[in-house]
Amino acid sequence: MPANEAPSPAPLGDATADPAILATLESLLRAIVDYTGALAGTVRWREAARQELRLIASVGVPAALWQHKRRVDLACGGCGATLAANQAQLAEFRCACSDAIAALGDGGPLHLLTVPLRDAQQACGVLSLFFPERTEVPVQLPPLLTAFSELIGLTLANARRVEEQMRATLQEERRILANEVHDALAQNIACMRMRTPLLRDALEQQDKERAGAYLTEVESSLAVAHARVRELITHFRSDMEPQGLLPALRLTMAELQGLGGVALTMEARMAEPSLSVDQSLQVLHIAREAMVNIVKHARAQHGCLRLEHDRDFCHVSIEDDGIGIMDPSGENSRHGHFGLNIMRERAQLLGGELCVEAGSHGGTRVCLSFPYAPPRGDSTAAA
Repeated sequence: MPANEAPSPAPLGDATADPAILATLESLLRAIVDYTGALAGTVRWREAARQELRLIASVGVPAALWQHKRRVDLACGGCGATLAANQAQLAEFRCACSDAIAALGDGGPLHLLTVPLRDAQQACGVLSLFFPERTEVPVQLPPLLTAFSELIGLTLANARRVEEQMRATLQEERRILANEVHDALAQNIACMRMRTPLLRDALEQQDKERAGAYLTEVESSLAVAHARVRELITHFRSDMEPQGLLPALRLTMAELQGLGGVALTMEARMAEPSLSVDQSLQVLHIAREAMVNIVKHARAQHGCLRLEHDRDFCHVSIEDDGIGIMDPSGENSRHGHFGLNIMRERAQLLGGELCVEAGSHGGTRVCLSFPYAPPRGDSTAAA
């Protein structure tokens, strides 16, 4: 590489930053420059969000050029004209790039051959070759470069799509982990926080029996939290009770029983539902979030969980007789931003809907309905 030639810049935060892609692209560009006898060559990629063209590979370009003109406006010079027309052009264009490259030679004007890089016939970048004015460019060269540009454009576009897919997958994994932490840990920790003032009060009153009971409950909750942390570490998700959904719901209700002065009951008007482990986990987390909100915020005396089904849907409702919600739509309800959003996301994963509404006795009712095809012979049962 000549001393005054700049290395190809490595764009950051984009698929075209892949070192292997950049190395291959620069090698191909150098071969094109050598074959055509051009003074220099560049590849610029269109950044739609910024409305700019970014330099991602160069041969024979002075360092000062890509340092100060790494990004240019979409309408800049020959690149902009080619991008707009979406076809190859050979003309004399005066721009910062051509002036800087001309200064490396005799300073005379340059002819610029520009070819659009395409993805699905859409111009997504520009391949530019800089020639001295006296050079006669063969008529067969533009069609030949068009074929190369199609290959370059398709490669870069596919790399960007892979990068975007990886980014979306990472965001989804983060969202799932956040949901699991919220449902597996945050609720359990909230219950322990509610027991702490009761324990402090019992200690201040020297009521050893009550203090011992609260301490036992806190220790039990800590053990559950520790187990759930291990589950998240091991499986990146909480495990389902092996006995099924109904035992898991009863266990959750037992953990929350009496917190906030709320008596919780459960009415299972169906036998153990035939759900997958994933489906059962979604239902369990939705029900648990709703019950935790009852004991934390409802100022209720009673809360009831009902589970039933009809021919096509399974219905889960959690209702209390507390202070109710601020907004019947649920958008500003006491369930909070994260909890309510996560509940709705879980309902969507079930293919169902979640509704937060005023209860029949002035409290709040959370209703989950999702498609369910009970096996033959499934009958309702009271629990």
